[in-house]
Amino acid sequence: MQDYKNRKLTKSELAGVSAAFIMFIAIGMIMGGTAVGNDKVFYLGAFLFSIGAGVALYLLVKYGKKDKDF
Repeated sequence: MQDYKNRKLTKSELAGVSAAFIMFIAIGMIMGGTAVGNDKVFYLGAFLFSIGAGVALYLLVKYGKKDKDF
């Protein structure tokens, strides 16, 4: 039986977690930039969100559902 306590993340799992974290921070920047009227923070958040979404979509296409997952 494999020991799951010492398991390391694969590169694709680490990229997925990083993409989710980047998008989480970016949503905060978008909301905060909108609330205070700072367009630079808003656009930077939107840019970061699009980077995170691009990574997430790439991972979905590359490691999407296989036929055996049905």
